[in-house]
Order: sequence, then structure tokens, then C-alpha cells
Amino acid sequence: MIVKRYLVKKGKLLLACYWLVSLFLLHSGNLAANSNSYQLDEISQLNQQQIKDKNWQQIVANPSNKEQFFIINGTGQLYLLEDTIAAKAILDLTSVRSVRSESTEQNDNAVIKLTAMALHPSFSLRDQAGYGTFYTAHLEPINKKSKTKRLQERSADLALEFDAVVTEWQFNSVNHQHVDLSTKREVLRIAVPDESFTIAQLSFNPAVKSWNDNFGLLYISLSGDKKWQKPLYSGVILRINPTKFGLRSFTVPSDNPFLKDSQIKDAIYLLGGQGIQQFIWPDKHSEQILLVHQYNQQNLLSLTAGRDDWRIKVPKKILYQSDEVIDDLLMYRGRKLPYLRNKLLLLKHDDQNWSMESLVFKGSLSARNNEENTPQVEWQFTQQQLPANSQASFSVNLSAEILLLDNNENLLYHLSQNNLDLISDSEEQIPEEASSGNSFLAMFILAIIGGAFYYLVKRNKFSAKTLVRQQYAHLELSESKQQIGLYRRHKSSAEIIIDLADIVSSEVQLNESCINFINHDVGHGFSDDKEQDLRAIFTKEHVDKMIDGKIRQISVQLTDKQKHSYVVCLYMRKGSNRITKKSYAKVIDELIDWCWLIGKQINAGQTSERKVKAVAESAESAAQMAAKKKKAAPLHNQAAAIRPATHKIPVEPAEQSKTQAKPTLNPNPNPKAKVIVANATEQVANKVVAKPKTPQASAAIVAKHTNSTIDTELVNALEKLVALKQQGFLTTDEFAQAKAKLLKNLFDK
Repeated sequence: MIVKRYLVKKGKLLLACYWLVSLFLLHSGNLAANSNSYQLDEISQLNQQQIKDKNWQQIVANPSNKEQFFIINGTGQLYLLEDTIAAKAILDLTSVRSVRSESTEQNDNAVIKLTAMALHPSFSLRDQAGYGTFYTAHLEPINKKSKTKRLQERSADLALEFDAVVTEWQFNSVNHQHVDLSTKREVLRIAVPDESFTIAQLSFNPAVKSWNDNFGLLYISLSGDKKWQKPLYSGVILRINPTKFGLRSFTVPSDNPFLKDSQIKDAIYLLGGQGIQQFIWPDKHSEQILLVHQYNQQNLLSLTAGRDDWRIKVPKKILYQSDEVIDDLLMYRGRKLPYLRNKLLLLKHDDQNWSMESLVFKGSLSARNNEENTPQVEWQFTQQQLPANSQASFSVNLSAEILLLDNNENLLYHLSQNNLDLISDSEEQIPEEASSGNSFLAMFILAIIGGAFYYLVKRNKFSAKTLVRQQYAHLELSESKQQIGLYRRHKSSAEIIIDLADIVSSEVQLNESCINFINHDVGHGFSDDKEQDLRAIFTKEHVDKMIDGKIRQISVQLTDKQKHSYVVCLYMRKGSNRITKKSYAKVIDELIDWCWLIGKQINAGQTSERKVKAVAESAESAAQMAAKKKKAAPLHNQAAAIRPATHKIPVEPAEQSKTQAKPTLNPNPNPKAKVIVANATEQVANKVVAKPKTPQASAAIVAKHTNSTIDTELVNALEKLVALKQQGFLTTDEFAQAKAKLLKNLFDK
């Protein structure tokens, strides 16, 4: 106990030292980071005079050339940017579209609005499906003659005047400077009521690789509004496979959440998001989506795994609620701004200036986490850097470094820290020996403390004894049989007492896997068949070899009406070391009894009557067991049992008749000695006179069997006597008397 307390105190001391050193280093790093101001480095000017409309919507890095970018404007042009923007668009939707309304033929010059674009994940991979392929989304007046599959909601009071169109294109050259217009293929059309319903974003999950099942799935966000209760217009994210399949222009993944709901389109992945502005995947190892959206007049960052209908229920995982509109969102994974790495960056503005704020992303959200998620202002842009009336947005290059697009000034910036060089110069002025010595010492101490702390925590957290201590070790039924007491390990009093009537479910677990479940539902009672199934599972587990480190655990989990769960660890074994006290067989028998008791209490209608099987051995099996025990007895005990008696034991007259009917027992100074010869001859006689099982058995068969049995038993008994005599346990006279007695008793029978 003293050693245990010492280890606990030592662990706490190591933890305190670790946190002190960590806080010191972190504080030093924070001071250095906070002292570093940021600056905007101009990359390119986008004010080409030949370009009339400079309403830039989106900029995308070219994965085939790190010096190039694709940029789109609102009127339907796609430009290539390299140092300076090209004067001529590489794609102009106004020149290739064919829009003609049924009501008028003067709609060829109708305004088209390009809203989003996305490159296929295999855009830069030669000989791969998707090489040189990209997608655009635009809004145009509805074209009812189009044969492209159209998603729409039908209602008498719903006038659909526009189509939001997703189109596939391919480049026809290696340097991606020309688009092959003949490759144009419309993927889908979404009929929308007015121009406020646009496809704000097209994206592929960047963390999904080509060997994953969901590779190449296109996510499409369509903005909506609270007043539109139709699923498609409530603010949705669609998920489709844009690859052509036969006559289908796209297909719907088989795991889309609303395939079985006839009221919701199959392509919908999330609905009810209302004013969806943007979405990203903040975690590389999860498919959870983080949305920037306006929901019930609130600016929210909401986390979802899809499959949500926020028309009915409000978002459960809200990362942050902002007072101002969030203009753009970015998860920074670059390397040049180490203090911002793996943080969410928010671009916001008010009437006075623009600001960049950082927010730590927490994958598991709770109400408490939501309160603690307050963004930290990283940079307040000055009026000279970014005027308050500007329209700005984030983007990234191929190195995941931050780009800032200023629409008003038509400039593209790169975000950097302006005093990284100053820090390097100041470090050079410090004596090299002192600097390196201090750094090495701090890192060495931190490594030792961290390693020791990690070892202690790891060992204590995952040890079998720790698991047993965390759970209850024993349960006991009260004398009234109306309550169950739960006991901790090495405790004589119950920590918790549960009324048997309050238990609503019981779950039997083997190695943390459920193998039996009892509750009120049909088929979840208990029966003899389920008992046999349980025993078969436990038997199979018992046969498996327990190698070092392997854990075998039997637990039962009880749940009451208040949905409180209580886990009782009945058996725990790690390798060759059994942690709990009771044996495996005893635990199983007691567990089966608990299952019958709880089954009768919880689900009496589905619990059958227990059949009590009488354990009765036949005379032959009993004799065989007795023979085995006697055979395993020491030879001197066997000899003592055979040796003739030297004195007589007085027998009461009332018992004399009974004694005469049984083989005579020769007393021996050793009280544990048993008569082997008498039992052997009795077994031989019993087998000789045993009746045939079938009354029609012939006398010849009985006689033959009798003779064979006599010969076998006689030979075995004589061989045993000879062995005892040869080993010196019987004298010649004792051997002769025992042999005569054996033959006499045999033939008397």
C-alpha cells in the first residue's frame, strides 16, 4: 500500500513538472508568435483592361503547375493566372451555352451567372479517370427542353424560373490552357424559384484517396431559406458520383442517407441548413463536414456527419456562433505560419475594418466546449491593407499557404509574417553555446519527464487491474430477493443497491462483446436454448489458449429505468494470471442463474420454465469412476487393502445380515485404504449377470459376452496382484490368500 501511494505521488510530481516545463515553453512560443505581425505580399494584379467584368468568385490552384491558378468571375468566364492574368478567357460559358425559353425566343442573351468550380481529384494524374477534368456550376433561365436529369420540387404555388446547372469539362492540352468544348457534358440541373438559390460550392473531399470506396464523390451546396419547407430548397448539400454511367449523367451512392424516404431526393446528403455559404472537412481522418451557414438569423459554424434534417431539429454540434457574418473559413495546414497550423481561420468584417480570427477545432463537441470556443483575433487589417468596403475571400496554393483575394482592388495576396527574419537575426546574436545548451537541456528534461509520465499513465490506464477497479466486482441478491447489491473489489458492503423491479435490461459481455441481451422486447427473454448457447460460447472461449497479454473478461451490464448503466466484472484473466477470485466454471454457473432471475423479472412472458436436470450416474459409470480413483491410489494403499486382516471387527447382530450380503472389508491401519479386489470381482460379477437390453437377445450371445467379460476382468485382477507381489507390497502367503479369495468371490457370483 505504501509503495502504491509512493507511485501515485511520484506520478503527480512528474505530471506537475511536465506541465510547468510545457507551459514555460508554450508561453515563450506564444510571446514570439504574438510579437510577430502579419503582412500581405502581392502576388498578382487582376485588373487586366480587356476584362470587363472583374467580379471574381473563386480562385483555384492548378495542381499540374504550382505557379498557375484558375479564376472565375460572375459572368461565366474562366481565366488562367500565371504572374499576371491572361487577357483572354480559356472558357466562356456565354459563348457555348444554348438557352432558349419556351415562352420567348429572345433569351439567347439572358444573363448567366457562374458561381463555383472544382477540379477532379485526379486532375493532374495522367492515364487516370478524371485527368484534366473539372466541373462548373452556373445559374441560367430554365430550359424545359433540356434532356439532362433535373431535380425539382413540385407544387401548384411554386414557380420555377431558373436552373442551377453542374457541367463537366475537359482540357485538351498538357498545359491546361485550352478547354475542349466538345467535352461539355451536363451532369444535372436543379430547378429553383429565383436567383437567390445558387450552387455556392462544388467540392471533393481532399482526404479521400483513390483506393477508398467514396473516392470521386462530388458534394454540391444549394442555398435555401427557412420559409421554404420543401426539402430541396431548405438549404441542402447533395452528394453524387458525377461519372456518367450508361444513360445516366450521374449516379447516387448507395449509402446516401435518404434513399428510403420518398419525400426527399436521393441525392440529398444534408437538408435544412438554410443559408449555406461554405463547407469544409476540418479533420483528415473523419468525414464530418463543418458548415458556415445562416440558420434562424444566426451565423453558425455547425459540425455534421451528414444524414441530418435540420428542418425538424436544430443543429446539435455548433462549434461557434458569431455576431457578424463569417465571410470565409479555412483550415490552415501550411508550414510558414506555425502558430496558426491546424487552426480554423475566420475572415470577418464590420463597418470599420476586416479581421482574421483563429479557432481551435475540437472534433467531439459538447455544450461546455461550445461555451469555451471563443475565437482569438490574430490580425486586424488596416484600411490601407484591406478597405472596409472591400470584398475579400481566402484561398490556398499547392503548399496549403494562405492567399487573400481583394475584389475591389483586383489584387491577389500571399499572407506571411514580416519579422521571421528579425527573429532569426536576434537568435544569431545570442551566444551559440548558451543558446544550444539551454535548448538541449530544456528538451532533454522535457523528454525524460514526458517519457516517464507517458509510461506511468499508459501502464495504469490499460492494466487489467485498473479495468477491474473501475467496474463493480460482485453482485448479490438481498434476502428479500427484491434488491441487488453491487460491490467494489475488496469491499464487504454494497456501494449501490438497485431494486430488481427497476432493472430494464441486462447484457452479458465476453471480452467486451455482447453475447446475450435481456429486455422487455419480444425474443429478448431467457430459455434453456439460450442457456446452452451461452455455455457453448463460454466453452469455446475456455478452450482458446491464453497467451501472454491476452485478456479474457466476463461482465454483465445492468441498466435501470433512469438509464443508468452498471458494469460488473465477474471474471478477468490476463495471460496466465487470474485477476478475479472465482473460477471460470463457477462464474459461468452463477451468471446463468442471474440470467434466469433477471429474465423472469424483466420479460417473464418470453422466459421459459427452467428445466432442472438431475445428475444421475449409472452403476457402470460409477464403478468406472471408482476404479479410476483406486487405480490412481498409491501402491502401498492398494496392498494394504488386499492384505488379510489380523483381527476381527465386532459386528452388531442387526447389521450382520447386511454384512454377509456384501464383500468382506479387510480392516487396515490406514483408514483411507479401500478394497480393490472386492470391487473388481463385484464389477466382473455384475457385468457377467447383466441382462441383455433387448428381451429377444439369444442365450448364445449372452453366454459369449459373459465368458469374454470374465476372462478380461480375471486377467486384469490377477495382473494387478502379480504387480503388487513383484514390487514387494505382498508376501507369498498374502498373494495366495488374495488370489484364492478373488477366484472364490468371482465364481460365487
